[in-house]
Amino acid sequence: MPPNETLTVRIQSLLSELSGVSGSELSPDVHFLELGFDSLSLTQLTQEIRSIFGIDVKLRSLIEEHNSINALARHIAPHVPTSANTCNQTSPETPPSALQSTSGPPANNRQEIETIIAKQLELMKQQLETLRAAPDADQSDTLHSEAAAPSPPSTLPSQPRKTASAPPQPVQPRRGDDRPLRIDQIDELDQHRRLGLENLIEQYVDRTRRSRDHVQKHRAHHADPRTASLFHRAWKEMVYPIVVEHSEGARLKDIDGNIYIDLLNGFGPNFLGHAHPRVLDALRTQLDRGIEVGPQTPLAGETAELVCELTGLDRASFVCTGSEAVQAAIRCARTFTGRSKIVVFSGSYHGNFDEVIVRGTSDLDKPLTFPAAPGIPKRAVQDIVVLPYGEDESLRVIERLGPKLAAVLVEPVQSRRPELQPRDFLHTLRGITQQCESLLIFDEVVTGFRCHPAGAQGYFDVSADLATYGKVAGANMPMGIIAGRSDVMDTFDGGVWQYGDDSMPEAGVTFFAGTFVRHPLAIAAAHAMLVFLKEEGPELQEDLNRKTAQFADRVNAIFKEHAAPVELSHFASVMYLRNLDESELGGLLWYFLRLEGIYLQQGFPSYLTLAHGEAEIELMVEAFRRSVAKMIEYGFYPAAKPRLRSVTASVPDIPKEPPVPGARLGKDPSGQPAWYVPDPNRPNHYLRVS
Repeated sequence: MPPNETLTVRIQSLLSELSGVSGSELSPDVHFLELGFDSLSLTQLTQEIRSIFGIDVKLRSLIEEHNSINALARHIAPHVPTSANTCNQTSPETPPSALQSTSGPPANNRQEIETIIAKQLELMKQQLETLRAAPDADQSDTLHSEAAAPSPPSTLPSQPRKTASAPPQPVQPRRGDDRPLRIDQIDELDQHRRLGLENLIEQYVDRTRRSRDHVQKHRAHHADPRTASLFHRAWKEMVYPIVVEHSEGARLKDIDGNIYIDLLNGFGPNFLGHAHPRVLDALRTQLDRGIEVGPQTPLAGETAELVCELTGLDRASFVCTGSEAVQAAIRCARTFTGRSKIVVFSGSYHGNFDEVIVRGTSDLDKPLTFPAAPGIPKRAVQDIVVLPYGEDESLRVIERLGPKLAAVLVEPVQSRRPELQPRDFLHTLRGITQQCESLLIFDEVVTGFRCHPAGAQGYFDVSADLATYGKVAGANMPMGIIAGRSDVMDTFDGGVWQYGDDSMPEAGVTFFAGTFVRHPLAIAAAHAMLVFLKEEGPELQEDLNRKTAQFADRVNAIFKEHAAPVELSHFASVMYLRNLDESELGGLLWYFLRLEGIYLQQGFPSYLTLAHGEAEIELMVEAFRRSVAKMIEYGFYPAAKPRLRSVTASVPDIPKEPPVPGARLGKDPSGQPAWYVPDPNRPNHYLRVS
């Protein structure tokens, strides 16, 4: 095989290993981003290339120049090592016979190098087939079976840079839509859209200039991922976070003096609204008493009792974040069961530690798991199995894996798919885990205390063995909670014992601790929050859930009216504004919304709070209406086509400018003027143009 062709196969194999996608599905001439690879997976590819070939390939070059499998192969080919020893970097498990065939003196010609690489590729192919065919036994557990937490959004441009000598190439539009799917430079747009984008950038930067200047001033020292989130070359001048100096109720005030209605709400912990008096009073009281770290704070025990009372679980423990709570629950489950494997579901988010930042393959007979971000070793995820959420086939896989499973970790309603609420699936899952004596862990960091006082367990009437909480429970303070059955939770402290008798901690224990666990301020805020929820009762959540549904319905009606490629899905007070647009221009909606005074971020859930009253609802609905209209006016969304409805009407021939060719002006059944065209399928009927 010619070197480039050989390298093409090798790069396909590397990408297949990183993504779990079959190499045959990875077209060699398609842009990496078009194949679905984001900046995280491409960073992993650069690391593999450095490890195998000893060549440094910059991430930017994979976006702009060497942006396909074939282009990367052509770049690597001149640097292929000329010694067999250097070439032999393909696999640490290469058998002696293969080493002998590649460990001679330097190759004298190109053909010898090609032969060596071809043999190594064939050997790797055989090894991979052997591993894939391995039986589902302990030996095959060393293969990676990982969980698919959503990858963080790409922070890099999505199209290769055009060289100065070559004019920008037009991107193929969708059928019936003249907007480009992918753009790199602003001058790739037609004049109307280019002027529209320039106008948007000018307005946005002018309104939020101090936020922009603040980010630029500190960028050299503050390595903040938020400052590059959703980076795009064409509108990079608007890529920066809004810097806020004050918050109260449902509103934020930024350092430029702009007021926003907050829909992001701290990614979920803000349930009551900003600066709620109950929470502020609790924090002030604790500040006056002191914020000692180390000794037990007096409110810790009462707060644990409130958690158990509201959730119906037996015991509770505190950590600092939702990620820590999930990590503790996994360690607890493995200690209690003596097993290692954990099942998670694609589309779920369980935090930022290594084991849950994963992606899995679609082959459920032999599921494989891979790290979903650079810096995570494959061995870290070898005991995680990723399955599709809500599907019957996943239940059958769990039954098969049952004797090996320590736990099934589930986000009952996924924050980025809140419309998926598989009640029957959860009930069946509960039965399966009980039969195989595995634990069922509900990750309720988002849903806990939000949809129901007992969280998703109360909402779906399913009892988990362990549950994790955060966000709402912490009332905007850093808080994570693990709660569950007594016998399972005993692994943290050995179980309940008494003074004055011969009782003692009897359960086997694991280790989990931290300096700021049970921080006095966090406990004070959580205590105030849980007391408030207890006093208000379930009507509190029910009313907010109803208000959220009504708001989402009104916003979705606007999208439908304008045929806008976006939707607002929801569960309880959680919402997710989903971009359905194939064109990158669809992401500009979020900038228009911020110009209209609505604070939210693309790719993240949004939340309604108790502080959002009728006035805020009305303002937000109109902000969505104006933002969608601007998207259409500037050509960032396609204009909605006239809708036709067949009615019986008398249509006089009145000469006026029609909205569509051949339309005539008449009156609708209520007597209001309306435009009509003849119905070709029904005599004496007309189609109303609306």
